[in-house]
Amino acid sequence: MNLKAGVQALLEQVRAYNVFAHEDGEHGDDDNEPRDREKIIQHQRYATRLYVILFIVAFYVLIMATVMNPQTRLITISDITPTLFDHLRSDYSQDLSCPCSTINVPYKAFVSNIISFDPVCTSIFTSQQWIEALYLPNASAYIMFDFRATASSQFELLAALCSFSNNSIYESIDNNDNNQLISVQLLSQDQVQSQVNSTIEVIQSNLKSQVPSIIQLLNITTQSNNLVSALNTASYLSIDLSNDNYDATLQFQQLLENGPSCETESIKFPAGFYSISYVNPLDIYYFAGGYDIFQSFPNTSETVSGFFGGCYPLDALLASTLDCLYDGSCFKTLLKYFPALNQTHLNWTTSILPLSQKNVSVNDRLSNVFIDQWSTQINYSQYVTECAPSFCTYTITDRTNFSYTISLLLSLYGGLIILLRFVASSVVNVASKLKLRPTIINNDHSNI
Repeated sequence: MNLKAGVQALLEQVRAYNVFAHEDGEHGDDDNEPRDREKIIQHQRYATRLYVILFIVAFYVLIMATVMNPQTRLITISDITPTLFDHLRSDYSQDLSCPCSTINVPYKAFVSNIISFDPVCTSIFTSQQWIEALYLPNASAYIMFDFRATASSQFELLAALCSFSNNSIYESIDNNDNNQLISVQLLSQDQVQSQVNSTIEVIQSNLKSQVPSIIQLLNITTQSNNLVSALNTASYLSIDLSNDNYDATLQFQQLLENGPSCETESIKFPAGFYSISYVNPLDIYYFAGGYDIFQSFPNTSETVSGFFGGCYPLDALLASTLDCLYDGSCFKTLLKYFPALNQTHLNWTTSILPLSQKNVSVNDRLSNVFIDQWSTQINYSQYVTECAPSFCTYTITDRTNFSYTISLLLSLYGGLIILLRFVASSVVNVASKLKLRPTIINNDHSNI
């Protein structure tokens, strides 16, 4: 019974709850309608119930709006180091901002290139000592396919190609070192490495396009203009002294009857050593300054594996794979035909090239600019030093900031109470007027 009485008492207090009890409660209109005290209290209770409902709804909306709209704070960090930046970037990559004090950083300040060239370019075979040991004063006495005719010239050309490629590479690197990495924000190590790699790839692509093109242009120019080689491998000047007249004509080499001549195409054939030359004036195959045409290709005494002979030493060299330089037995063959090699005191065991580049033509090596390996390294700490960020900023989100929510509600409470009391009172007042108006009109009609 006590529980039931308590519940009834509570319900009675709820029904009688009146937040407008201390107000005058003038709910009458301007027409001096009768003001009934009971009706005024009833209107105040209606307004109280409406006020409570509006307060609960408004309170709920404010809480949900505060919770669903998380607050963000801007955090500033100074004394930036690479380790600290990596930590911040891993945690706040979306909002992290680290402005550089210097937005243009030269590549030479933090980039280093380590290049290893084709072993042949750093070997004894491109040295002046080797080239001079292969030189023969009477080299032009041998047919174009005899290795003695072009050996010294081919290795001199090989050394020139290596030197030209080497100079082109370092010139491109020097030019790139003077370029600058431009960025307003401090970049991560991966981003810097990616940009540097892209730059180096462009340099490599340009080198692999430009260097072979220049050599190819030189080769085409030589052949197209029918330039006469001092070795007489492509053409020679024939002088007729008959009848006390000098008649000089340019003759192009043609080794085989009905075969191609150096006038129409660049002939290439595997190089070797031949027992015939015009050194012996009684030889029926040759005369000074040129060669007779053979019915069939002459026999070779020895071959030089991986090398070619032909109309033009450069063209023959580009087709060569240099296999002889990987073979110790081939060196012994060279010693027989080039006596000066015996005076060089070369260590043939250490001079042999590693097999990694065997069977690769000089033309293919040139297409790769004689590069064996190219690695690019960055000093990220130095990049950060050059960029010199004085601070980094990032934002954090407070999704459940109850202190902010409570502070907001307390700051809005006073104004919200006044507004809701006014709204509730006004709504009930308007509703009571609308309800009383039909009754007054009916009474007026009855009096009439």
